[in-house]
Order: sequence, then structure tokens, then C-alpha cells
Amino acid sequence: MKEAKENDFNVFDSVFGDLSLDEDKPIKQSCGAVYGIVVESDKPPQASLKPLKHYPKLFPIYWGKDIAPVSRIKAHVQNHKSTGNANLRNITELKGKRLIFGAIFVERYKAFEKHLHITYPPLKGSMKNGGGQKIVKITN
Repeated sequence: MKEAKENDFNVFDSVFGDLSLDEDKPIKQSCGAVYGIVVESDKPPQASLKPLKHYPKLFPIYWGKDIAPVSRIKAHVQNHKSTGNANLRNITELKGKRLIFGAIFVERYKAFEKHLHITYPPLKGSMKNGGGQKIVKITN
């Protein structure tokens, strides 16, 4: 959350919206979420990783964005074949380490995820856009 605020991204404590059942995207949601998975370690699991500012023992494993972030985090743990997941269970460098996840609802969530990828490149994942929302429109 500090990273978002320090870089002029408003963070929200709730999500709300409208339902318009006659439209192609009937759910108008106030904001999207950016989530992260980090590993706690005395040294980076890969030499190129740098720790998060303010947290010298936390290294980024994955950054993502979604309208319902916990469902995406579940996919990264369950290794679903069709969801573009991080396949966390098969990353040798993470075995026996504490993994921490977090998500924030933030304005311009796509731009904030991109900022995190650039500022703290993760062990897994990329900045590609993914499938997009089929029935939800984000208004912030």
C-alpha cells in the first residue's frame, strides 16, 4: 500500500458499483485489484531479484491484477492448466520458505501493476494483459 500511495495511486477500502442487466458488461465496478506474492528470505531466491522497499527480506515472486484477486491467488496455488498461473508448487527456490500474499483495490490498477513489474521485477510472470474482463467494466 505504501508503494501505491508514494507513487500517486489512490487506494480504496471498499469496492462498489452498479448492475445494468441490459448491457454487454452489466457490472460496473469502482476499481480493480493488484495482488502480489512475495517470499520471505535472508537472500533472494534468484540473484536478479531485489527486495521490496521498506521490507529487506521480502522478494517479489508474482504480480497480478484482477477484479477478484483471491480467486487468482488460488489458481497460482492449485496449478490450474488453463488460467495462466505461476505454478508456485513447482518452483524449487520456494520450497520450505514463507510465502505471503496481499491485494489492494487501487485506481488505475493496470498502470499500478505495470509499475510494480518495472520497479520490482518478479521471479515469475510478465506484464502481458491476459484475457480481460468479459462482463465487468472498471470505472477507475
